Amino acid sequence: MGKIQEESNTDKSKQDPQKQQQQGGPTQPKEQQPGGPSQQKQKKQQGGQTQYHQGQQSKGLWTQPGQQHHQGQQPQEQWNQPGQQPQRPWNQARATMEQQQGSQGPLSQPGQPQSSPRAPAENKVKPGGGDSSVGRTPSVALAKSSSSSDGVLPSLPEDLRNMQEVSKQKVQRTDLRSVLCRSGAHGKRGKPVTLEVNFFPLLIDNLKGIAYHYDVTIEPDRPKKFYRPVFAQFCQETYPNVRFAFDGQKNAYTVHKVDDGRAMVTFHPSDKGKEMQFKVTVKLTAIVDLGSLKNYMQNVGTMDKPMAAIQCLDVVLRYEIPRNRIDLDKGLELRYGLLQSVILRSKPYVNVDVWQKAFPSSGSLVDIFASFNRGNLETNRPLDGWLVKELHDYVRGMDIVYRSPNGTEKRMRCNGLRDAANAQQFTQDDGTKLTVADYFSRKFKFQLRYPALPVLHVGSTVRSVFVPPELCHVPPGQALNEAHPDECTAKIIKFAAFNVKERKEKIMRLSTSVAYNNSPTLIDFGVGVRKDFEKLSARIINPPTVVYAGNDQVRPSDGVWRAEGKKFVEPSSTLAKKTLVWRILNLDGNTNETMVQEFGEQIYNHALRCDVRLEPFSMQRTFVSVRNVHDAVRDLSQVLSNIKKDQPAITIVIIPSSDSDAVYAKVIQKAELASEGIGLLTQCIRGETVEKKRADGSTINNILLKINAITNGSNHRLTPETQPPLAKGRVMYIGAVVTHWTGDDIPSVVGVASVYDLHGFRYNCSMRLQGPREEMILDLENIVHRNVQLYQKYNGNLPERIMYYRDDVSDGQFAEILTIEMQAIHAALARIGANFKPVVTFIVTFQHHHMRFFPVGNCPTEGENGNVPPGTVVDRDIIAPNRFEFYLVSHAAVQGVAKPTKYVVLYDDSKCDPDQLQAMTLNLCYMIASCNRAVSYPAPTYYAHCAANRGRVYLENRRINMNDLEAAYRDIQISADVYDKNPMFFI
Repeated sequence: MGKIQEESNTDKSKQDPQKQQQQGGPTQPKEQQPGGPSQQKQKKQQGGQTQYHQGQQSKGLWTQPGQQHHQGQQPQEQWNQPGQQPQRPWNQARATMEQQQGSQGPLSQPGQPQSSPRAPAENKVKPGGGDSSVGRTPSVALAKSSSSSDGVLPSLPEDLRNMQEVSKQKVQRTDLRSVLCRSGAHGKRGKPVTLEVNFFPLLIDNLKGIAYHYDVTIEPDRPKKFYRPVFAQFCQETYPNVRFAFDGQKNAYTVHKVDDGRAMVTFHPSDKGKEMQFKVTVKLTAIVDLGSLKNYMQNVGTMDKPMAAIQCLDVVLRYEIPRNRIDLDKGLELRYGLLQSVILRSKPYVNVDVWQKAFPSSGSLVDIFASFNRGNLETNRPLDGWLVKELHDYVRGMDIVYRSPNGTEKRMRCNGLRDAANAQQFTQDDGTKLTVADYFSRKFKFQLRYPALPVLHVGSTVRSVFVPPELCHVPPGQALNEAHPDECTAKIIKFAAFNVKERKEKIMRLSTSVAYNNSPTLIDFGVGVRKDFEKLSARIINPPTVVYAGNDQVRPSDGVWRAEGKKFVEPSSTLAKKTLVWRILNLDGNTNETMVQEFGEQIYNHALRCDVRLEPFSMQRTFVSVRNVHDAVRDLSQVLSNIKKDQPAITIVIIPSSDSDAVYAKVIQKAELASEGIGLLTQCIRGETVEKKRADGSTINNILLKINAITNGSNHRLTPETQPPLAKGRVMYIGAVVTHWTGDDIPSVVGVASVYDLHGFRYNCSMRLQGPREEMILDLENIVHRNVQLYQKYNGNLPERIMYYRDDVSDGQFAEILTIEMQAIHAALARIGANFKPVVTFIVTFQHHHMRFFPVGNCPTEGENGNVPPGTVVDRDIIAPNRFEFYLVSHAAVQGVAKPTKYVVLYDDSKCDPDQLQAMTLNLCYMIASCNRAVSYPAPTYYAHCAANRGRVYLENRRINMNDLEAAYRDIQISADVYDKNPMFFI
């Protein structure tokens, strides 16, 4: 199991689940706790409930005509609007549609034989799921429903024989499927409000008719950071009276046609690097019709986007903003400025946002070394080993500037640290050996002040060139070589997590400093920028109601709910029909037995309150004692194998905070991979969490939430009345994502999560490896086929509807991803049976954008940061006019400004009603097992990220043959004792 993670949704809003696991035990900040000061203040302002305009109905529950309300409830809002016909049951409507199309209902005819050797025995069913005398194919046979059983999935091994054929297909298609076009897909439910978005409208009344696009080639092509100043110098010398807009890479635009040119540029870097010669070539490649942008605005929704014109203006608006810096310690500094991009919706805008990024600090290397040791650096005392390792990782691969005692400077690449200057020797030209300290003393008459500091190995890796750090400094503007330390991450979040008011003020201040409308280049192109944020119409839709055992209902407030005293809907011990055996293994040398005992007792007592029956905690029985934690980590296979003999339902592993990633990866690999032969379900927790939060009720509660879920329990559900009709019946939710590493020597990892119960709580996962930066899921057919079979085996019926949430796909990939992955889904369903035709909806989720919402006017605010409330939906003005898309803020951001998630429907058999799809999507954000709060994107995609990140953990410290990823995937197969018996192990 993964490390316990914070569900804080610091925005950053969509946090990488693997990164969240670094945070230790989860807590609910005070401002998020119902009854806290900020909430009491807000309830006073808003009356405790979302208020509606006169004539609107409250609650917004999805009751059907003729349904009775619970006693004491106010009348609920009916789905049918005045003047509409009563909505037919979903199956009836679908049957009518199929009859009109000349087909018969799903599963109503005998199917064709299925070739799968694992097909279950033949049964006979009605289309709706009951018995029938109509013959059925083996592939659609129904097992006895186990939806109320112990949560264990039936064994269904993956058929890996077809993986190689599918995954190695070269996808090159010209017959791309068209993305769904649907104008007017606007919802109506919820409280209407007004808000602002960080978009400045572009003023294009005076836009020039054409622009000239030039291809720019700069040789040599390194370093790329010199491209802009080199091109600027080239233009000044070659085209002195022409203004170019340059993207810093290959593209330059101007409204004045010039002849192709080529010239040598002698460039002197501002960082005192050596003089360089560059050959710059410009060549006309296209004439851009800027007038097409005006034509598009006059014919919105009836013509394709004029992307060439948008790309041109994006370069024209791209400014180098002066960067401010903040010291973060540990050799890092935070720089921030203004990010800008031109986007086209119903009209063109420039999206502006605050940009921040950590860089290595510039300055004296000795001062930077001291910052790693709380400012202390003794002249003659050697550094501790842990500090030398940190400094080695920091400087390796970095450029440094060496200034010799005689004043000459040279910029060189650092290969890392070596021995101390008074110990590191090198061989001189005459064959004699000398230490670095003695060399400087003899050659330059220079006595090193810090002879005990390790020297830097610089220049070529095959030459022994060593320089002392006190004669070096770090030039500015370099990229980070390693992930920044946790303490620096905390500072970055602190400085970067502006509240709503602060973020808007920073954007406005920085954009004012740009002075767009005074720019000679913008004036040349005839472009202006309005100075105010765009105002939008939005709605706030209601959250679902959460229900626990005994129909104990809780209404979330601001995306959060409290569950003290609530019993889980299905405690895992109840499903297992036995008391759960559990163990605690401590691998952290800083966590003592007293801490473990208090932590264990808290876990046991809280489990009782949640109705989970754990074996009583005992240091003699529950606690696994090891003599030496370092030896235990080294011999982890033996330690875990011994624990497995006791057959625990869950083993909590306390891992060291200082090296948590490495130890976590080792625990997960040893415990879960089939090749290790153990098969043990674990829950890793950082020692720091046990030390500081072992008595914190919120932390213990969140640990129990995860333990109950991964041991097959069900924590909570949503009341049927708050579920839209679209979410009722046999709905199968599938989430999918592909995560990419940097470099070409590590494969991309596919994560797919599929719901397998009828309540939308339990998910199983699939993982795949594919080529670096390959975004299309190449083996999706096999994944979907297997997961549909598992859904059928567990529930006794096939799904009627499939909702496919695909994460992290950009606009330019829509047609390709839809063509390839929709074909794979349809092929998978066809393999189940010829008459199995569930309706499918394909939705892309996306958060890699810089759009933020700012409450104004009648829009209420949430929390101390002043964000828009959870449930805020925007489906007008800033969406593509001919697409079915919307933006949703589903969560309460603990820090910073909440980032909305963008949803785009690419394919839709269901012809989804916008209100229903938006409500379904929001409800799914409340179905995360590991916290009592809504997250920023739906459970299917959230869990897909968890699956992909689990796959990445399996690859840690493994050599991968990139030419045989099938073999690499076989090497990380998961033990059936984990994968089948505890399907939610990966959360």
